[in-house]
Amino acid sequence: MTAQDASSGSAGRSFGMIIFAIGVALLAAVFVLAILTFRQLPQVLASDQPAPQGILTVLAVAAVRALFLIVMGYVSSLIASKGLELYSASRPPQ
Repeated sequence: MTAQDASSGSAGRSFGMIIFAIGVALLAAVFVLAILTFRQLPQVLASDQPAPQGILTVLAVAAVRALFLIVMGYVSSLIASKGLELYSASRPPQ
């Protein structure tokens, strides 16, 4: 292995770990958004006063938010997995 191969492998491993860390941070952000979003839903549904939009509208908005959170979670897990793939591809063969 030449010095150039070693430095490019090291850069690839570093870049892979950075991409993986970004993916994990995005996953954490999705979980925090999910907690914040769905913490309010039971309070809205259990309130004595009817929601101005109607209960079906509130549930539809919650369903759309859940769909977006699922997509965001999927995309952030793809980013994390690509970071791991980059890391493992830049490792020297054993």
